[in-house]
Amino acid sequence: MDTPTAAEPRAIAAAMARALDADDLDAARALLADDCVYELRDDTLRGPEAVLASYRDASAMARRLFDEVRYESDIESVSGATARVTFTDYLLKAGHPWHRYRCMQAFTVGTGGRIVRIVHEEIPSEREALERYFRECGIER
Repeated sequence: MDTPTAAEPRAIAAAMARALDADDLDAARALLADDCVYELRDDTLRGPEAVLASYRDASAMARRLFDEVRYESDIESVSGATARVTFTDYLLKAGHPWHRYRCMQAFTVGTGGRIVRIVHEEIPSEREALERYFRECGIER
């Protein structure tokens, strides 16, 4: 296969989002190219194992710190080989209201039909609101 078809990046990003929402890292691994990169804030992770470790660690931390955690995602747009996905985390700490944190990730699909690049994008004010929720809940990380 030379280049992804127009529908392929959407389908692959949707499958990746579903896998991450379900904490199904085996399914996510099957969607990552061996040379994939994940650009996350000030860091670049290389290779599927590093990428998956980041997702695994983030989910484990959320489940350790909060009493209930729910994930959902939506495909926002597709441009060429890149699909942008909004991820929403719903977090609950007993005695506090639910908190919703959202971020975007852009998944680029390579010629082999697997994800070659992931770029994490913060949505303005979301990270600050999350940090405020941590403080309100008395959570120190």
